[in-house]
Amino acid sequence: MKEFDTIFSFQITNQSKTCSYHRDQTFSLKQYKSCSVHGGDGFSFVIHGDANDADALGDGAEQLGYGGLRNSIAIEFDAWTNTGPDTNDIFYDHISIHSAGSSLPNESGPRTSLGSSRPVDLADGELHRVRIKYYPHLVTNFLQGMTANENLVPYLKDNGEGRRLGTLAIFLDENIEANKPNLSIPLNLSVLLDLPDGMAYIGFTASTGAQWENHDILKWEWCSASGCEIDKIEYNTQF
Repeated sequence: MKEFDTIFSFQITNQSKTCSYHRDQTFSLKQYKSCSVHGGDGFSFVIHGDANDADALGDGAEQLGYGGLRNSIAIEFDAWTNTGPDTNDIFYDHISIHSAGSSLPNESGPRTSLGSSRPVDLADGELHRVRIKYYPHLVTNFLQGMTANENLVPYLKDNGEGRRLGTLAIFLDENIEANKPNLSIPLNLSVLLDLPDGMAYIGFTASTGAQWENHDILKWEWCSASGCEIDKIEYNTQF
């Protein structure tokens, strides 16, 4: 897989509602009902060459359906903030990139994060459009906004056959037309994953836990070698 370009639309709706009762501090017999609407957990765009092929099944809840998949890379669209020592979630809907390389199981957490998360509106009930593109070269125009960390270092090298350092970029909504990634990293995908003949399984995973919501992929286009044609559309349109 030397390069790819794909566009899809999604909408997150029907979030779960949680209510609790609180006793009045002054009048101990009186209670107040407090409710919040916030669903979970989110979805991911996944590329994998797991040994279980099409039968590969990831973990749920905070793992977003891809945790446990080997030889995989996942782009998270995370709508739930997990807390604890094994997570690096920020307190906002966000996107992030995760991989444990070709031999270890992937997971949602700091051990597999390839750079910093980026806050974006996801679970607002609106229609959103995403472009994910892997360039077979380093896009210097994106350097200022790129992110990287120590987990990314092993995959920043040449793999021969002209497969040098590339760029993985994720664009949302207006940033698609502006050609301004919300998140981008330098990466050699042929070093990160072991994909014979460049073939892989590609698609979406999602999960819920104690809280839930609908994760709907409304349209998906895998583009030709010349890349995706970007149509001007009106964003944040409620169905």
